[in-house]
Amino acid sequence: MKKFFPIKAFAIIMILLVSCNEDIMNYDDPNTYTTTNYFETPEEIRQASNAIYVGFYFNSMLGFQWNTMFNVLAAEAEPTPAALPNEPDLVPLWQYIHNNSSRAIENYWRMLYRMILRSNLTIDKAQEYLDENGDDENNIVSYSQGEAYFLRGWAYAQLAFYWGRVPIRTSFDQSDNVDAPRADDVSEVWAVAESDFIKAQSLLPDSWGIENIGRATKGAATGFLGKLYLYNEEYAKADAEFVKLQGEYDLLPIEQYMYNFGEANENNQEGVFEVQFAWYPGSWKYGLFSSPEGRTSPSNMNVIPNLYSWNDWGNWKFPERRVSDFIYNNENGESYTDPRAEFTFYGGIGDSTWQDNLATGPVPFEFETLGYWYKKFTNKEDRIRNSGENGNNIRLMRYADVLLMRAECELFTGDVDGCISLINEVRERIGAFTYSDTYNQDQAFDLLKRERQLELMGEQHRFNDLKRWGILKEVMNVELVAEFGSPNVEDKHYLFPIPKNEIDSNFGIGEVSNEWN
Repeated sequence: MKKFFPIKAFAIIMILLVSCNEDIMNYDDPNTYTTTNYFETPEEIRQASNAIYVGFYFNSMLGFQWNTMFNVLAAEAEPTPAALPNEPDLVPLWQYIHNNSSRAIENYWRMLYRMILRSNLTIDKAQEYLDENGDDENNIVSYSQGEAYFLRGWAYAQLAFYWGRVPIRTSFDQSDNVDAPRADDVSEVWAVAESDFIKAQSLLPDSWGIENIGRATKGAATGFLGKLYLYNEEYAKADAEFVKLQGEYDLLPIEQYMYNFGEANENNQEGVFEVQFAWYPGSWKYGLFSSPEGRTSPSNMNVIPNLYSWNDWGNWKFPERRVSDFIYNNENGESYTDPRAEFTFYGGIGDSTWQDNLATGPVPFEFETLGYWYKKFTNKEDRIRNSGENGNNIRLMRYADVLLMRAECELFTGDVDGCISLINEVRERIGAFTYSDTYNQDQAFDLLKRERQLELMGEQHRFNDLKRWGILKEVMNVELVAEFGSPNVEDKHYLFPIPKNEIDSNFGIGEVSNEWN
């Protein structure tokens, strides 16, 4: 399926800025373009919105470190000897011994504020155009503004959840707010994200044409607004948003389940919002390690398959301790192996063969030699490529997650049966037994916690869940004691540290307790 590639689009901007017209002696000097005399037309404003999406690829984030950062914080990935010298930014997170100089955490902070800066430019420029001209006939300006509101809302929701009180910047001109102070209360940050998602809902289309697959939609704004309400325990408001997605999205059938994790059939009926990646001949492999912009060849690669593959970089394995999560008792008290084990990892109760969809396959997985490795995201069933040649999208939200978030809303508004019904909808798709006994709220919550862990394992959700449920310290310390002999998780770990470079450069930050937050 054709995708929207923002990096490619941004490269076109740069070409436009430096190209000459038919009269080679009569050209616009690209050095004269500024934010005051550019981004004046619908197409130029769209270029501004395209550039916001490029933020996802900066600072070694979504195509590289972001995934592993949250996996190791939740003990859903563990380093191999190859990771120790190659990924020193992430190994301390695995042990909860990181500090405010953590480059991975700082890179996420910088990525989010880069997206906010570009969103602010787009919002302001679009509003200037709309005030003077009204919308254009193709709604390019209002759609671009809606995309900017969505992406800024997503960035502020991340900042509110992981850092709490952060500086708020909601206009491109920050000349009077250079040293921006932290918000007085985290509720102010959440309020910006909430307002942005609501504005995005009103501006974005329900869907895009094939040439724009991957842009934010009204459904994406609705899903993340619901998630915002859920994270703030406003369950009725969250459920009201999630219900709107019913009929707009659906679970894939079991035979297409792996489409949620690989390159084939991306942006399908289960994907609510996906960050677009692609590999094609001529791609520059290493953009994700630095800046993807300013290159003659775009960089849209995703190296997660290489990081998690035993026959490639092989930095991160599937943790043996997670295998037992897939074995539990059914309602008759009998031991049961969840069918998602076979879809999630290779080895043991997981899948025992790979390259199943290739003419050369299936190939036996040598479990006795290799141990456990992820199957999700690694393309091992469908592809054999060299390092870096992967294009898996990153699914920031898929419909199975929406159903389980709805189940949580039902549970905490008193409808236990409704919660169980939604859990069963997710289980039925994968071929797991469904629950028919009567459960109280605490019992249903335990089922929901397990369901989210098994359905979404390795998808960067478990840390969020443990944190927002207030059980991060008690759950993770049990695992850390077993692994390292030390309960390293402290109360401070419920928030990320404010990056030291931000403290040193933004004098408005003020006092930061214990160089943390």
